[in-house]
Amino acid sequence: MRLKQVRAAWDRYQRDDGPMMAAAVSYYVGLSLCPLLLVLLAGLGWFLRYTATGQTAEDQLFQAVRDHLSPTLELQVQQMLTQVQDRSATNGPLGFLAVLMTAVAAFSQFERAFDRIWGVKSVDDAGWVATIKRLLIQRGIAFLMLFSIGFFLIAVFAAGVALAAVRSMTAEIVSTPEMWWRTLQVSTAFAFNTLLFTAIYRWLPKTNPPWRSAVRGGVLAAALWEIGRHLLAAFLIGTKYSSAYGIVGSFIAILLWCYYAVTIIFLGAEFVQVASASHQPPKRGYPIAGPSPLDAG
Repeated sequence: MRLKQVRAAWDRYQRDDGPMMAAAVSYYVGLSLCPLLLVLLAGLGWFLRYTATGQTAEDQLFQAVRDHLSPTLELQVQQMLTQVQDRSATNGPLGFLAVLMTAVAAFSQFERAFDRIWGVKSVDDAGWVATIKRLLIQRGIAFLMLFSIGFFLIAVFAAGVALAAVRSMTAEIVSTPEMWWRTLQVSTAFAFNTLLFTAIYRWLPKTNPPWRSAVRGGVLAAALWEIGRHLLAAFLIGTKYSSAYGIVGSFIAILLWCYYAVTIIFLGAEFVQVASASHQPPKRGYPIAGPSPLDAG
């Protein structure tokens, strides 16, 4: 990973109006987080009552919100969970419809941003049939993205549960340093983030960049995300900040997280584009013919 390519990716990000694109996408992503949380809690509303594992999942959900967002938002989630557990049948479909609408809007913004990053020109509509076909394809891809994100969250959650189970089992046999488990937890999160970013850079662009460039962009984005999320949690989004502004502060915190995440995705996409261009073989042309010996006479 060359520093020159990172600098070139940053220059392209500024030239493509990356901050403005990140703000537009983070707006729709921020709006979709609350309905998405509503759907997740609606699914857990019935499950948490009858299983001990569901209670553990609830505790881990609250801990994740408290650690990665703010303690104030954790209280909001607890209140919402209490209401959703009693009305999961009605809130679930409405929440899913809201998630679908905002997911389509967010995907549309992502598609426009990636087209601009990779220099893909928009195709003019060839009639209402082509327009309907294109809209159906976009909504189908939005469905796939939504279910892919859900599958990824389930995989991350399963990995966390498995890691906690292994830790509790080994604690009875041998004492393991806390630093070792912390390193393993960070490494697991970094690996999952790398896979997620790599999949985004490989399949979301219409140009389908090579795997080598997508993996390098995924590693860069995962590293920036791990560094940035700790800085955000330590300096920008804390208990005092959320307590001072209440629910408005919690929503601002969500938008800050969304903006930073989208910025990392776009920076990584610019890096993938630069890396893909550097790996392309030079175009071969015919040599310029010199003067013919017959022309000398």
